[in-house]
Amino acid sequence: MSLVQPVSRQGTGWLQVAGALLSHVAGVVPVASELKRTGGTVEHSEIHGDVRRSRLLISRRRALCLGGTIGLGTLLAACAGDSSSTRSPGTSSSGTGGPLVPSTRAPDDIVAALEGARTCTTSPEQTQGPYWFDVDSIRSDIREERPGTVLRLALRVQDVSACSTGGQAAPVANSVVEIWHCDAGGLYSGFESGSIGAGGGAPDRRAAQSPGSGQRSSGGTSDGSYASGDREAATTDDGTYLRGAQVADSNGIVQFTTIFPGWYRGRTPHLHLKVHLNRETVLTTQLYVEDALADEVYGVAPYNGRAGRRTRNAGDGIFSEEAVLTVRKQSDGYLGLINLGVDV
Repeated sequence: MSLVQPVSRQGTGWLQVAGALLSHVAGVVPVASELKRTGGTVEHSEIHGDVRRSRLLISRRRALCLGGTIGLGTLLAACAGDSSSTRSPGTSSSGTGGPLVPSTRAPDDIVAALEGARTCTTSPEQTQGPYWFDVDSIRSDIREERPGTVLRLALRVQDVSACSTGGQAAPVANSVVEIWHCDAGGLYSGFESGSIGAGGGAPDRRAAQSPGSGQRSSGGTSDGSYASGDREAATTDDGTYLRGAQVADSNGIVQFTTIFPGWYRGRTPHLHLKVHLNRETVLTTQLYVEDALADEVYGVAPYNGRAGRRTRNAGDGIFSEEAVLTVRKQSDGYLGLINLGVDV
């Protein structure tokens, strides 16, 4: 039967459409388990209910967007999501769509905390991995309702070119820091069906050895408000959760609110990061945490519904000790800090 039905004068037709769409989603979205590929077989691994419900909610919104073709405002409103946590691609932090606006100046305690982190060190250049595309979104809270332990980030971009001659690192104001990472269940937005955490193939080790390369390529390159010329992967869906960018303040500092990243086969927990300056990418790297902290976080919901994590920092061929976050425990989560050294 066709999902598109006439809207009755009593206003019940759109409910029939929505119901049919949601029933369709329930039939195609794995709500009780995620797929995990081991060797030549595919197994099921239980995931926490909060992660499952979050994925189902996003899938329902996508289904409702399909219903928008019949011109119903109710369905279109459901597609919009939470405007307080998601900006349209290309908008500035002021929400005007104009030039990129620096972040609100970081408070003194954040500046002081960053002074205690490693400085005058060039950040390691590392692969962007197989799951990057230009989301072109300036926002500080990138969670989009994804469940997980709160992780706040304070990242400072510094020019370390003078450090070799005994000078000090200088803040790189107005640089753009972009981050992205997987959710608590190991999936990346834009690549849910292809993520290793969903049973995808093993990482492309050739891609892992070459900064800026990726497992998949759409053949296109970025051309957004803060990134240009970087190769993008071909996405499998329209998700944008756990992706975003911020413009550095006068101290070179950006701040994000996200969740502690999950894990997937073959990699230690990590976050991906790029630094852009005048639309040119000057650093592509990844950030890490100590094994003991990951063990602590993964012992509670929604992470503790998944078993089988084997790869730790020492067993990850990409891991770098110089990219480990300095982490402080907070009342509702954690604060991660690091100075990002670039030579500009």
